[in-house]
Amino acid sequence: MAKKQPKIDITEVHTVARLLSRDTRRRLGLTVPARIYVQDPLVAARNPKLGLEEIELDWEPGMADGPTSARVVVVDVDEESGQRTEPARWEPQKRRFVGADDPHSWQFHQVNAWAIVQNTLAFFEDAHILGRPIPWGFDGNRITVVPHAGRRQHACYDRNLRSLRFYYCGDADNPVYTCLSHDIVAHETGHAILDGIRPLYAEISSPQTMAMHEFVADITAILSALRNNTVRNVIAEVSGGDLTHENTVADLAEEFGHSVVRQAHGEANRFYLRTANNPLTMVDIEGKWESHYCSQVLTGAMFEVLARMTQLHLGQGESASEALWHATDRITRIALRPLDYCPPADVQFIDYARAVLRADALAYPDDNFGYREIIRDVFRQRGFGDVRAENAPYVAQFQRYDVDDLSRSRTTAYHFLHENRQVLGIPLEQDVVVVDLYETDKKALAERRLPREIVLLYLWREEIPLQEARFKHLRGEKAMLLCGGTLVFDGRGNVLSLMRKPGLAYQPDREEGERRREMLLDTIATLAQAGWVSLAGEKEIAGAPVIGWRTREGLRLEASPSALHRERR
Repeated sequence: MAKKQPKIDITEVHTVARLLSRDTRRRLGLTVPARIYVQDPLVAARNPKLGLEEIELDWEPGMADGPTSARVVVVDVDEESGQRTEPARWEPQKRRFVGADDPHSWQFHQVNAWAIVQNTLAFFEDAHILGRPIPWGFDGNRITVVPHAGRRQHACYDRNLRSLRFYYCGDADNPVYTCLSHDIVAHETGHAILDGIRPLYAEISSPQTMAMHEFVADITAILSALRNNTVRNVIAEVSGGDLTHENTVADLAEEFGHSVVRQAHGEANRFYLRTANNPLTMVDIEGKWESHYCSQVLTGAMFEVLARMTQLHLGQGESASEALWHATDRITRIALRPLDYCPPADVQFIDYARAVLRADALAYPDDNFGYREIIRDVFRQRGFGDVRAENAPYVAQFQRYDVDDLSRSRTTAYHFLHENRQVLGIPLEQDVVVVDLYETDKKALAERRLPREIVLLYLWREEIPLQEARFKHLRGEKAMLLCGGTLVFDGRGNVLSLMRKPGLAYQPDREEGERRREMLLDTIATLAQAGWVSLAGEKEIAGAPVIGWRTREGLRLEASPSALHRERR
């Protein structure tokens, strides 16, 4: 008599599911199928290969109608009328959402948006990228996705409403739903993820800090599309591996861009909102303040790195498909892992460029393919300047510390910072704040596990009075210079990276602090003179893309989530 097999508790298996292969998870019922647009309906109409595709997401306990999962919930409500649309239904026995097969149904829209958000979050958290659970940038652990928030040419991430909001436009015969655009949904999810990783990037200190959010959002859309086998194979087939003339993923939000640009400017032949395949340099954005435009320098640089890496692999005899996959796999790590090394606030393009080189060198000491020389050359040509990583020779001057003890709590980390104020340039009178403290568990190629990282972000604020007439209605307010740094240790306590943002009070850093102060003042003056700052609680300036919040510490300037995606140059 055959021995009866024990019944498997799927909920218990879920706790170790990440250690299992995709095929094993599928056999155990630990995956959820979902049909999505791999680009958008316009691209699908032009090339059916880039239409609808079924992807697999990780199953979680407690999935429900909506769709609803542990980190993402869809609430389909019109924000003006309050009307709710019936949610897609979760069928536990089938382990899938039902009633969402018709691409024209709003239940399909709900699943499409949910699946892309869920997939993008998992993409960032994977051990080959950031290697850790990522928090949202607000109190709470579940973000709300609103697929049909209203009729408007817009989509946005809103920290205050804890939501991703997607709108629709066009006429009845040709509606354009932003929730159906893979680029737009991934882009807005990229905003939310960066806000969770570096929440202080929402505080505006310069055009480049404003643009960093748009760069991360755009590169998220590009890389998440390239990780799709169908999209990547179509690109390889059409381009032969030459990405300089192939825009399937370089052109962002084709359907939405075509609709908006055609209506606004009459450019009937432009099928995108922005493109990563561009030659923009730092010279081109000098004096410019529109974040979407400025971000294209960084997006263009990373896309050029991808294109040159693909050519490198083609030159070694690989097929176009193989070359594009190897380049995509590496550029994903190159572009996203540096976020852990970037400063807690006031990030500049040069900061990111240095973090790119430092993170890659730590993960791959032997640059066998010459990738880092390509990166340096692209950064130089784009006008980034000296991209050498900041050295930390004074690390040996740190007071004795135990990294395991340091990593246990923010209070312990604060004591480390307090004991090393002079080394780190932290004024004695400033109450330094531990912004974040976390560990990573990352992998390199061939599943090789990288050394454990302990990442410590710290910050203090220095008051900057706005006394001149050039600050317009902000005159008399107090701005804040955000100062601090990001320290990265390995598991043995060695400092892998240190990126600082010095202030004015510590004499050895005074010159750099003054430069940062002047940049902040120039930024605020320019925004005020352009009428782009609306003070919260007062009469709003119509269309102002920046909101000024008065706090006990001073004025905080943040990008408005309701600012339309239009270029202000």
